[in-house]
Amino acid sequence: SALRESTVRRVAAIERAEAMLEESNGELAEATAGLAALAGEFTVVAERLREAQAAVEEASRQVDGARGDATRVERNAHAVELSRRELEVRRESLEEQTLNEAELDLRGAYAAYLEERAAEGFVAIEREPAQREVDELKDVIRKLGNVNLDAIDELSQLELRNDELVRQLADIDSAKTSLEALVKELDDASRTRFQETFERVRETFAGQTGMFRRLFGGGSADIYLLPLENGETDWLESGVEIRAKPPGKEPRVISQLSGGEKTMTAVALLMAIFQSKPSPFCILDEVDAALDEANVERFCHALEPFLDVSHFIVITHHKRTMQACHQLYGVTMPERGVSRRVAVKFDEVGADGRLNKAASERAALEPQADERTAERADARPEPPLVEIETIPRAAIPAPSASLANAWQ
Repeated sequence: SALRESTVRRVAAIERAEAMLEESNGELAEATAGLAALAGEFTVVAERLREAQAAVEEASRQVDGARGDATRVERNAHAVELSRRELEVRRESLEEQTLNEAELDLRGAYAAYLEERAAEGFVAIEREPAQREVDELKDVIRKLGNVNLDAIDELSQLELRNDELVRQLADIDSAKTSLEALVKELDDASRTRFQETFERVRETFAGQTGMFRRLFGGGSADIYLLPLENGETDWLESGVEIRAKPPGKEPRVISQLSGGEKTMTAVALLMAIFQSKPSPFCILDEVDAALDEANVERFCHALEPFLDVSHFIVITHHKRTMQACHQLYGVTMPERGVSRRVAVKFDEVGADGRLNKAASERAALEPQADERTAERADARPEPPLVEIETIPRAAIPAPSASLANAWQ
Protein backbone atom coordinates (compact mmCIF):
# COMPACT_ATOMS: atom_id res chain seq x y z
CA SER A 1 0.00 0.00 0.00
CA ALA A 2 2.84 2.24 0.73
CA LEU A 3 4.38 1.29 -2.65
CA ARG A 4 1.10 1.78 -4.35
CA GLU A 5 0.79 5.12 -2.78
CA SER A 6 4.36 5.92 -3.75
CA THR A 7 3.70 4.73 -7.31
CA VAL A 8 0.57 6.75 -7.49
CA ARG A 9 2.47 9.68 -6.23
CA ARG A 10 5.22 9.18 -8.72
CA VAL A 11 2.79 8.67 -11.60
CA ALA A 12 1.01 11.75 -10.57
CA ALA A 13 4.38 13.53 -10.42
CA ILE A 14 5.25 12.15 -13.90
CA GLU A 15 1.94 13.39 -15.23
CA ARG A 16 2.52 16.73 -13.72
CA ALA A 17 6.00 16.80 -15.18
CA GLU A 18 4.71 15.86 -18.61
CA ALA A 19 2.03 18.48 -18.34
CA MET A 20 4.67 20.94 -17.35
CA LEU A 21 6.89 19.72 -20.21
CA GLU A 22 4.14 20.22 -22.74
CA GLU A 23 3.47 23.56 -21.27
CA SER A 24 7.17 24.36 -21.40
CA ASN A 25 7.34 23.12 -25.00
CA GLY A 26 4.45 25.47 -25.87
CA GLU A 27 6.11 28.24 -24.08
CA LEU A 28 9.40 27.37 -25.82
CA ALA A 29 7.69 27.43 -29.19
CA GLU A 30 6.14 30.70 -28.29
CA ALA A 31 9.49 31.99 -27.03
CA THR A 32 11.18 30.72 -30.22
CA ALA A 33 8.57 32.51 -32.31
CA GLY A 34 8.96 35.58 -30.14
CA LEU A 35 12.72 35.28 -30.42
CA ALA A 36 12.48 35.10 -34.20
CA ALA A 37 10.24 38.17 -34.16
CA LEU A 38 12.64 39.88 -31.82
CA ALA A 39 15.54 38.93 -34.07
CA GLY A 40 13.78 40.63 -36.99
CA GLU A 41 13.04 43.61 -34.88
CA PHE A 42 16.64 43.60 -33.67
CA THR A 43 17.81 43.61 -37.25
CA VAL A 44 15.58 46.60 -37.97
CA VAL A 45 16.73 48.31 -34.76
CA ALA A 46 20.35 47.56 -35.61
CA GLU A 47 19.84 49.09 -39.03
CA ARG A 48 18.19 52.09 -37.52
CA LEU A 49 21.01 52.23 -34.98
CA ARG A 50 23.56 52.28 -37.78
CA GLU A 51 21.59 55.03 -39.49
CA ALA A 52 21.37 56.91 -36.19
CA GLN A 53 25.11 56.48 -35.63
CA ALA A 54 25.74 57.81 -39.15
CA ALA A 55 23.41 60.74 -38.45
CA VAL A 56 25.15 61.31 -35.10
CA GLU A 57 28.52 61.27 -36.82
CA GLU A 58 27.24 63.74 -39.46
CA ALA A 59 25.71 65.91 -36.75
CA SER A 60 28.99 65.73 -34.83
CA ARG A 61 30.86 66.89 -37.90
CA GLN A 62 28.33 69.72 -38.38
CA VAL A 63 28.60 70.62 -34.70
CA ASP A 64 32.40 70.71 -34.99
CA GLY A 65 32.07 72.97 -38.04
CA ALA A 66 29.51 75.14 -36.26
CA ARG A 67 31.79 75.34 -33.22
CA GLY A 68 34.65 76.44 -35.47
CA ASP A 69 32.40 79.03 -37.11
CA ALA A 70 31.16 80.13 -33.70
CA THR A 71 34.75 80.48 -32.52
CA ARG A 72 35.63 82.59 -35.54
CA VAL A 73 32.47 84.68 -35.14
CA GLU A 74 33.19 85.17 -31.46
CA ARG A 75 36.76 86.16 -32.24
CA ASN A 76 35.58 88.57 -34.92
CA ALA A 77 32.89 89.94 -32.61
CA HIS A 78 35.50 90.47 -29.92
CA ALA A 79 37.73 92.33 -32.40
CA VAL A 80 34.76 94.38 -33.57
CA GLU A 81 33.89 95.20 -29.98
CA LEU A 82 37.47 96.30 -29.31
CA SER A 83 37.42 98.43 -32.45
CA ARG A 84 34.07 99.89 -31.44
CA ARG A 85 35.40 100.77 -28.02
CA GLU A 86 38.53 102.33 -29.52
CA LEU A 87 36.41 104.32 -31.96
CA GLU A 88 34.12 105.37 -29.12
CA VAL A 89 37.09 106.59 -27.09
CA ARG A 90 38.51 108.34 -30.17
CA ARG A 91 35.13 109.93 -30.91
CA GLU A 92 34.85 111.23 -27.36
CA SER A 93 38.40 112.52 -27.57
CA LEU A 94 37.68 114.26 -30.88
CA GLU A 95 34.48 115.78 -29.49
CA GLU A 96 36.33 117.09 -26.44
CA GLN A 97 39.25 118.35 -28.54
CA THR A 98 36.91 120.07 -31.01
CA LEU A 99 34.96 121.64 -28.17
CA ASN A 100 38.14 122.93 -26.52
CA GLU A 101 39.96 124.08 -29.65
CA ALA A 102 37.16 125.14 -32.00
CA GLU A 103 34.31 125.58 -29.46
CA LEU A 104 32.16 123.35 -31.68
CA ASP A 105 29.77 120.77 -30.22
CA LEU A 106 29.93 117.92 -32.75
CA ARG A 107 27.09 115.97 -31.14
CA GLY A 108 24.79 118.97 -31.29
CA ALA A 109 25.94 120.01 -34.77
CA TYR A 110 25.59 116.53 -36.28
CA ALA A 111 21.81 116.81 -36.67
CA ALA A 112 22.19 120.11 -38.50
CA TYR A 113 24.93 118.50 -40.63
CA LEU A 114 22.56 115.68 -41.62
CA GLU A 115 19.86 118.19 -42.55
CA GLU A 116 22.34 120.20 -44.59
CA ARG A 117 23.62 117.04 -46.25
CA ALA A 118 20.08 115.99 -47.17
CA ALA A 119 19.43 119.40 -48.75
CA GLU A 120 20.08 120.05 -52.41
CA GLY A 121 23.34 121.56 -53.49
CA PHE A 122 25.33 120.04 -50.63
CA VAL A 123 29.05 119.92 -51.35
CA ALA A 124 31.02 117.42 -49.31
CA ILE A 125 34.31 118.51 -47.80
CA GLU A 126 37.31 116.77 -49.26
CA ARG A 127 39.29 115.13 -46.52
CA GLU A 128 42.85 115.70 -47.78
CA PRO A 129 42.58 119.50 -48.35
CA ALA A 130 40.69 119.83 -45.06
CA GLN A 131 43.38 117.83 -43.26
CA ARG A 132 46.10 120.02 -44.78
CA GLU A 133 44.25 123.13 -43.64
CA VAL A 134 43.84 121.68 -40.16
CA ASP A 135 47.57 120.87 -40.02
CA GLU A 136 48.41 124.42 -41.11
CA LEU A 137 46.09 125.88 -38.48
CA LYS A 138 47.60 123.62 -35.82
CA ASP A 139 51.06 124.76 -36.86
CA VAL A 140 49.97 128.40 -36.57
CA ILE A 141 48.45 127.73 -33.14
CA ARG A 142 51.62 125.94 -32.06
CA LYS A 143 53.73 128.89 -33.14
CA LEU A 144 51.58 131.17 -30.97
CA GLY A 145 53.38 129.76 -27.95
CA ASN A 146 52.22 128.66 -24.55
CA VAL A 147 48.88 129.56 -23.09
CA ASN A 148 48.93 132.72 -21.00
CA LEU A 149 47.48 131.81 -17.63
CA ASP A 150 46.81 135.49 -16.86
CA ALA A 151 44.77 135.89 -20.04
CA ILE A 152 41.47 135.79 -18.15
CA ASP A 153 42.51 138.64 -15.84
CA GLU A 154 43.92 140.55 -18.78
CA LEU A 155 40.66 139.93 -20.66
CA SER A 156 38.69 141.39 -17.75
CA GLN A 157 40.94 144.43 -17.68
CA LEU A 158 40.72 144.81 -21.45
CA GLU A 159 36.93 144.52 -21.30
CA LEU A 160 36.82 147.28 -18.69
CA ARG A 161 39.20 149.33 -20.81
CA ASN A 162 37.10 148.61 -23.88
CA ASP A 163 33.94 149.73 -22.08
CA GLU A 164 35.70 152.92 -21.04
CA LEU A 165 36.91 153.48 -24.59
CA VAL A 166 33.41 152.82 -25.90
CA ARG A 167 32.05 155.49 -23.55
CA GLN A 168 34.82 157.85 -24.59
CA LEU A 169 34.13 157.08 -28.23
CA ALA A 170 30.46 157.85 -27.67
CA ASP A 171 31.45 161.15 -26.04
CA ILE A 172 33.81 161.86 -28.93
CA ASP A 173 31.10 161.05 -31.47
CA SER A 174 28.71 163.34 -29.61
CA ALA A 175 31.37 166.05 -29.45
CA LYS A 176 32.16 165.47 -33.12
CA THR A 177 28.50 165.88 -34.02
CA SER A 178 28.30 169.07 -31.97
CA LEU A 179 31.55 170.38 -33.46
CA GLU A 180 30.41 169.56 -36.98
CA ALA A 181 27.18 171.42 -36.33
CA LEU A 182 29.17 174.31 -34.84
CA VAL A 183 31.63 174.28 -37.74
CA LYS A 184 28.74 174.31 -40.20
CA GLU A 185 27.14 177.17 -38.31
CA LEU A 186 30.45 179.05 -38.22
CA ASP A 187 31.06 178.32 -41.90
CA ASP A 188 27.63 179.65 -42.78
CA ALA A 189 28.13 182.73 -40.61
CA SER A 190 31.69 183.25 -41.89
CA ARG A 191 30.59 182.76 -45.47
CA THR A 192 27.76 185.27 -45.03
CA ARG A 193 29.90 187.84 -43.21
CA PHE A 194 32.82 187.41 -45.60
CA GLN A 195 30.51 187.82 -48.56
CA GLU A 196 29.01 190.98 -47.10
CA THR A 197 32.44 192.40 -46.19
CA PHE A 198 33.88 191.38 -49.56
CA GLU A 199 31.11 193.12 -51.45
CA ARG A 200 31.44 196.22 -49.25
CA VAL A 201 35.23 196.35 -49.66
CA ARG A 202 34.85 195.69 -53.36
CA GLU A 203 32.57 198.69 -53.67
CA THR A 204 34.81 200.99 -51.61
CA PHE A 205 37.89 199.81 -53.51
CA ALA A 206 36.73 199.46 -57.12
CA GLY A 207 33.59 201.61 -57.23
CA GLN A 208 33.21 204.85 -59.16
CA THR A 209 34.16 206.78 -56.02
CA GLY A 210 36.41 204.05 -54.66
CA MET A 211 39.89 204.43 -53.28
CA PHE A 212 41.57 203.08 -56.43
CA ARG A 213 40.18 205.81 -58.66
CA ARG A 214 40.90 208.45 -55.99
CA LEU A 215 44.54 207.42 -55.62
CA PHE A 216 45.26 206.88 -59.32
CA GLY A 217 43.10 209.75 -60.50
CA GLY A 218 41.13 207.39 -62.74
CA GLY A 219 41.45 203.89 -64.09
CA SER A 220 39.49 200.90 -62.85
CA ALA A 221 40.00 197.90 -60.60
CA ASP A 222 38.15 194.88 -59.37
CA ILE A 223 38.39 192.17 -56.73
CA TYR A 224 37.09 188.71 -57.55
CA LEU A 225 37.27 185.15 -56.29
CA LEU A 226 39.41 182.59 -58.09
CA PRO A 227 37.53 179.46 -59.19
CA LEU A 228 38.39 176.12 -57.62
CA GLU A 229 39.45 173.01 -59.52
CA ASN A 230 35.81 172.16 -60.24
CA GLY A 231 35.27 175.59 -61.79
CA GLU A 232 33.08 176.87 -58.96
CA THR A 233 33.82 179.56 -56.38
CA ASP A 234 33.44 179.28 -52.65
CA TRP A 235 33.49 182.24 -50.27
CA LEU A 236 35.67 180.35 -47.78
CA GLU A 237 37.89 178.24 -50.03
CA SER A 238 38.50 180.35 -53.12
CA GLY A 239 41.48 182.66 -53.38
CA VAL A 240 41.18 186.39 -53.97
CA GLU A 241 42.64 188.04 -57.06
CA ILE A 242 42.98 191.77 -57.69
CA ARG A 243 42.77 193.17 -61.21
CA ALA A 244 43.94 196.77 -61.63
CA LYS A 245 43.93 199.08 -64.64
CA PRO A 246 45.83 202.29 -63.93
CA PRO A 247 44.98 205.18 -66.28
CA GLY A 248 46.35 204.54 -69.75
CA LYS A 249 47.16 200.84 -69.22
CA GLU A 250 45.47 197.58 -70.04
CA PRO A 251 43.76 195.58 -67.27
CA ARG A 252 46.15 193.20 -65.56
CA VAL A 253 46.50 191.31 -62.30
CA ILE A 254 48.38 192.97 -59.49
CA SER A 255 51.43 190.72 -59.90
CA GLN A 256 52.03 192.30 -63.34
CA LEU A 257 52.08 195.89 -62.07
CA SER A 258 55.18 197.93 -61.29
CA GLY A 259 56.40 198.44 -57.76
CA GLY A 260 54.78 201.87 -57.38
CA GLU A 261 51.50 200.64 -58.90
CA LYS A 262 51.49 197.65 -56.56
CA THR A 263 52.05 199.98 -53.60
CA MET A 264 49.26 202.36 -54.62
CA THR A 265 46.91 199.45 -55.26
CA ALA A 266 47.74 197.93 -51.86
CA VAL A 267 47.18 201.31 -50.15
CA ALA A 268 43.88 201.71 -51.97
CA LEU A 269 42.79 198.25 -50.82
CA LEU A 270 43.90 198.98 -47.24
CA MET A 271 41.97 202.25 -47.17
CA ALA A 272 38.94 200.50 -48.66
CA ILE A 273 39.13 197.94 -45.85
CA PHE A 274 39.41 200.82 -43.36
CA GLN A 275 36.27 202.37 -44.80
CA SER A 276 34.46 199.08 -44.21
CA LYS A 277 36.02 198.28 -40.82
CA PRO A 278 38.27 201.03 -39.40
CA SER A 279 41.07 200.17 -37.00
CA PRO A 280 42.21 202.39 -34.11
CA PHE A 281 45.87 202.09 -35.13
CA CYS A 282 47.65 201.36 -38.40
CA ILE A 283 51.41 200.88 -38.94
CA LEU A 284 52.75 201.52 -42.44
CA ASP A 285 56.35 200.41 -42.90
CA GLU A 286 57.97 202.32 -45.78
CA VAL A 287 55.01 201.83 -48.07
CA ASP A 288 56.06 204.98 -49.95
CA ALA A 289 59.55 203.71 -50.79
CA ALA A 290 58.61 202.85 -54.37
CA LEU A 291 56.47 205.97 -54.98
CA ASP A 292 57.42 209.11 -56.83
CA GLU A 293 56.60 212.64 -55.62
CA ALA A 294 53.16 212.80 -57.22
CA ASN A 295 52.09 209.42 -55.84
CA VAL A 296 53.47 210.28 -52.40
CA GLU A 297 51.29 213.38 -52.48
CA ARG A 298 48.27 211.26 -53.33
CA PHE A 299 49.22 208.75 -50.63
CA CYS A 300 49.39 211.45 -47.97
CA HIS A 301 46.09 212.97 -49.03
CA ALA A 302 44.49 209.50 -48.96
CA LEU A 303 45.24 209.16 -45.24
CA GLU A 304 43.67 212.45 -44.21
CA PRO A 305 39.99 211.35 -44.31
CA PHE A 306 40.78 208.55 -41.84
CA LEU A 307 42.55 210.60 -39.19
CA ASP A 308 39.38 211.09 -37.18
CA VAL A 309 38.98 207.32 -36.64
CA SER A 310 42.55 205.96 -36.81
CA HIS A 311 46.09 206.79 -35.78
CA PHE A 312 48.69 206.10 -38.48
CA ILE A 313 52.26 205.25 -37.53
CA VAL A 314 54.31 205.64 -40.70
CA ILE A 315 57.91 204.45 -41.02
CA THR A 316 59.37 206.42 -43.92
CA HIS A 317 62.45 208.09 -45.39
CA HIS A 318 60.46 210.25 -47.78
CA LYS A 319 60.51 213.98 -47.04
CA ARG A 320 57.05 214.67 -48.41
CA THR A 321 55.58 212.02 -46.13
CA MET A 322 57.43 213.51 -43.18
CA GLN A 323 55.97 216.93 -43.98
CA ALA A 324 52.46 215.48 -43.88
CA CYS A 325 52.97 213.96 -40.42
CA HIS A 326 51.77 215.71 -37.26
CA GLN A 327 54.80 214.61 -35.25
CA LEU A 328 58.14 213.03 -36.19
CA TYR A 329 60.31 210.59 -34.25
CA GLY A 330 63.79 209.62 -35.37
CA VAL A 331 66.40 207.17 -34.19
CA THR A 332 69.97 207.50 -35.39
CA MET A 333 73.16 205.59 -34.61
CA PRO A 334 76.16 207.98 -34.58
CA GLU A 335 78.36 205.14 -33.20
CA ARG A 336 78.09 201.43 -33.50
CA GLY A 337 75.93 200.07 -30.70
CA VAL A 338 74.74 203.56 -29.62
CA SER A 339 71.24 204.70 -30.59
CA ARG A 340 70.25 208.33 -30.44
CA ARG A 341 66.67 209.53 -30.37
CA VAL A 342 65.66 212.57 -32.39
CA ALA A 343 62.31 214.29 -31.83
CA VAL A 344 61.14 217.32 -33.82
CA LYS A 345 57.93 219.30 -33.50
CA PHE A 346 57.09 221.75 -36.26
CA ASP A 347 55.89 224.39 -33.83
CA GLU A 348 59.48 224.57 -32.48
CA VAL A 349 60.90 225.52 -35.90
CA GLY A 350 60.83 229.14 -37.00
CA ALA A 351 60.17 230.52 -40.44
CA ASP A 352 63.93 230.68 -41.08
CA GLY A 353 64.32 226.96 -40.23
CA ARG A 354 66.03 227.52 -36.89
CA LEU A 355 64.99 225.89 -33.59
CA ASN A 356 63.57 228.10 -30.88
CA LYS A 357 65.27 228.55 -27.49
CA ALA A 358 63.54 225.61 -25.75
CA ALA A 359 64.43 223.23 -28.55
CA SER A 360 68.05 224.48 -28.58
CA GLU A 361 68.44 223.89 -24.85
CA ARG A 362 66.99 220.39 -25.16
CA ALA A 363 69.33 219.64 -28.06
CA ALA A 364 72.31 220.81 -25.97
CA LEU A 365 71.45 218.33 -23.23
CA GLU A 366 71.13 215.38 -25.58
CA PRO A 367 74.93 214.86 -26.18
CA GLN A 368 75.45 214.38 -22.44
CA ALA A 369 72.73 211.80 -22.40
CA ASP A 370 74.34 210.13 -25.40
CA GLU A 371 77.68 209.96 -23.54
CA ARG A 372 76.02 208.32 -20.53
CA THR A 373 74.32 205.93 -22.84
CA ALA A 374 77.67 205.04 -24.47
CA GLU A 375 79.26 204.50 -21.01
CA ARG A 376 76.47 202.15 -20.06
CA ALA A 377 76.87 200.38 -23.36
CA ASP A 378 80.61 199.91 -22.70
CA ALA A 379 80.00 198.71 -19.14
CA ARG A 380 77.27 196.23 -20.15
CA PRO A 381 77.65 194.51 -23.50
CA GLU A 382 73.91 194.47 -24.16
CA PRO A 383 72.10 195.33 -27.37
CA PRO A 384 71.07 199.01 -27.56
CA LEU A 385 67.56 200.07 -26.73
CA VAL A 386 65.68 202.31 -29.10
CA GLU A 387 63.96 205.07 -27.15
CA ILE A 388 60.75 206.52 -28.47
CA GLU A 389 59.33 209.76 -27.20
CA THR A 390 55.87 209.38 -25.73
CA ILE A 391 53.24 211.54 -27.34
CA PRO A 392 51.38 213.65 -24.78
CA ARG A 393 47.82 212.56 -24.31
CA ALA A 394 46.60 216.04 -25.16
CA ALA A 395 48.32 215.77 -28.54
CA ILE A 396 46.35 212.65 -29.46
CA PRO A 397 42.95 213.44 -30.97
CA ALA A 398 40.03 211.93 -29.10
CA PRO A 399 38.54 208.86 -30.81
CA SER A 400 35.29 209.49 -32.57
CA ALA A 401 32.08 207.44 -32.53
CA SER A 402 33.35 205.49 -35.56
CA LEU A 403 36.46 204.51 -33.62
CA ALA A 404 34.38 203.39 -30.64
CA ASN A 405 32.30 201.26 -32.95
CA ALA A 406 35.48 199.80 -34.43
CA TRP A 407 36.67 198.76 -30.97
CA GLN A 408 33.32 197.04 -30.37
